[in-house]
Amino acid sequence: MSLPIDTRVPRPSTRSRRRGPVAVAVAAATAAALAACSAEPAPEGTPASSAVPVEIPATPVGDQVRWVMDEINGDEATDADDIQTHFDDAALEQLPPAQLQEVFAQMQAAAPWTAVGYDGVETEARVTIESAQVSYDMSISVTPDARIQMLLFSPPQPERTPAASWDELTQQIDAAAFTAGVQVREVGGEVLYEGGDQAIGPVGSIFKLWVLGAVVDAIGAERLAWDDELVVDAAVRSLPSGELQDRPDGTKVTVREAADKMIAISDNTATDMLVRAVGRDAVEAAMVSMGHSDPEANLPFATTREFFWLLFGDAGLRELWTGAAGDPDARRSVLERLPAGVPDLAAASTAQPGWPDGIDWFAAPDDLAAAHAALQDRAQTPAGAPVRDILSANPGLEFGDEWTYVAFKGGSSVGVLAGSWYLERESGAPVVITVLARADDATTLAHPEAALGWAQDAAAILAGS
Repeated sequence: MSLPIDTRVPRPSTRSRRRGPVAVAVAAATAAALAACSAEPAPEGTPASSAVPVEIPATPVGDQVRWVMDEINGDEATDADDIQTHFDDAALEQLPPAQLQEVFAQMQAAAPWTAVGYDGVETEARVTIESAQVSYDMSISVTPDARIQMLLFSPPQPERTPAASWDELTQQIDAAAFTAGVQVREVGGEVLYEGGDQAIGPVGSIFKLWVLGAVVDAIGAERLAWDDELVVDAAVRSLPSGELQDRPDGTKVTVREAADKMIAISDNTATDMLVRAVGRDAVEAAMVSMGHSDPEANLPFATTREFFWLLFGDAGLRELWTGAAGDPDARRSVLERLPAGVPDLAAASTAQPGWPDGIDWFAAPDDLAAAHAALQDRAQTPAGAPVRDILSANPGLEFGDEWTYVAFKGGSSVGVLAGSWYLERESGAPVVITVLARADDATTLAHPEAALGWAQDAAAILAGS
């Protein structure tokens, strides 16, 4: 099971990722995301995997990887006390020790397992594991105190053939099992490429670009300052992705720290703290000033906590929200009825795509290109001085050396995958590349590299033209 929103973009490829302090998120970097997989016992005499094992680094997440490998290769049931020691409390709220013991037992049935691939940073990793019968990608992340907050066993990501021309890119988009659109646009200039659907669609956490714009505007108006302190409390505590949801009430972070986390690791609690600081109406105004062609599509502008409640917290409120489409006042009334706190994570595993019911944030590729351009304009003002560093802390993907600056924001939810990049080069105008994908059947987006890799293809084609 997995929590249905990961507002950091999932890792498109283990070979296409710039290493750095901020990782591109695995499929669901959140409280607990563990998919149970069953495997039949190996027939007697079946040889173990002959793959060459990889070295697992001595990092917080690496230590937990070694523990998981020891458990799934063990002969005895994993001790419940050990599970409570190694897993974060929030993870155990979603999957209690007894269920985790069952998962580990199912994995033991296909042992021995060998780790044959490793890609990770200090707190999260993806490990390819093999047995004689089957192979899986084990995605894992840990909390600041090094306890497991996410564990996911899934089929290995398939190899992807990069598109070498605009025609090939169009063919791949048209052949996808989901609805997708790719746009390449010069900032302040013409569209260089459009493939697939270009209509307004769900964008997940890319909406945080408008929150950042509203923050800069508030600072420019001297209503806020980058070093002002914001407080974590129950009113703004959301669900992951992020880190601040794990901090106790009363924790203080500066506006700058919250903005860094909102963009680089798509921290949902940091986002809701910033929305509270500037006001919902200020974010709605920023959408307009940053060039959104249909800002009414996002009225009222929901926080991430509100999004979770609508997506899987209360079916009745979800129905009311859907029925109030086109009536912002009626939808504001729905938000006023949402309970305090966050919804039960146990309901997340059965969540259905919310975007067909208007539960997401919506934009067209042109709107995202305008948002990136507006933020770069704000970056030239005293109030926006940190913006370029904030937006480039996590580039999401690795692009060629000809691209000297990469700003990025992506997002995903159930049946939604999106990425947007602002790229600069020494010769030529800056460009914005957007990839938007959506599906009624969320399983068709199980391998995000199938869509997000198109951004790399587009940049490479453009650089070679």
